[in-house]
Amino acid sequence: MATTALENGIGLALSGGAARGIAHAGVLEVLVAAGIPVRALAGTSSGAVVGALFAAGVPPAEIGRLALETRWSDLLRMRLPHAGMVSGEGLEQFFERVIPARTFAELRLPFAAVATDLVTGKRVDLTSGPLARAVVASCSLPVLLEPVADGGRLLVDGGVSSQLPVRAVRETLGVNPVIAVDVNVGGLEDPRLESAIDVALHLAMLWCARTAKEEEAEADLVIGVDTRGIALHDLDQGPELLRRGREAARRALPAIRALAER
Repeated sequence: MATTALENGIGLALSGGAARGIAHAGVLEVLVAAGIPVRALAGTSSGAVVGALFAAGVPPAEIGRLALETRWSDLLRMRLPHAGMVSGEGLEQFFERVIPARTFAELRLPFAAVATDLVTGKRVDLTSGPLARAVVASCSLPVLLEPVADGGRLLVDGGVSSQLPVRAVRETLGVNPVIAVDVNVGGLEDPRLESAIDVALHLAMLWCARTAKEEEAEADLVIGVDTRGIALHDLDQGPELLRRGREAARRALPAIRALAER
C-alpha cells in the first residue's frame, strides 16, 4: 500500500469509546511532542469530540484538562421518552462553548465526524456545516441519545457503522498513511453490568467491536490503548486514561517513524 512520507504528515482515525476517549488526548500529546505532523483526522463518538478540538487548534494538554474537568451532568439532559432517553441539546451547547470553531470551514485541519444513517445503517462522514451538531450526531448512541436530524436523514452514533474510522480518513479526507487509535483494547472483559445503562452501553460496544475489526485491518498502524478495568462511563478515570494513552503512543513511536521508510 502506497503511503505519504511521514514528513508530510499522517492521518488519524480516532475510535469511539465514551469516557475512554480521554485517552486520545494522551496519544496526541505524545505525537505532538515527537514532532509528528497530523494532516487530517476522522473521529467516531468520543473520538469525534477529541478530533474536533484538535482540528480547531486546541493543544492536547488543554483537551486533557478539559476532559478532567467535565462531568456527565455538564453534557446530558434527561427528557421524557421520545426517540432517546437523553436530549442532545445540552451536548450541543457544551460543544459550542468549548470548541473554538463553529463550522468545519473554520478548522485548522481537515476533519470528519463519523455518524450513521439510522434508516440505512450506512456510514456518514460529516465534513461541512455546523461543527458542534456534527459531533453530537457522531455521539448519539441509539436509544440513549435522540437521533440528530440532518437534511432529511436521522443520524446516530458512528460506531454503529464505523467504530474505527480508517476509511473516512483514507476515502473522504484522502490522506495516507492512516494510523488508527483504538481506546477499547481489553474493554469488553469483565464489564460492569450494574444498571440498564451499563447493559445498553455494553451491547453497543459488542456491535461496535465488530465494525472496528473490519477497518483495523485497513490501517497502516493501530495504536491500541489498553482500557481494561475502566468502564465506558467512568470519567473519574481520566488521569489514568491519559497515562495509558501516552504510554501506548510512546510504544508505537518507532513504528510510526518507520512508516516514512516504506
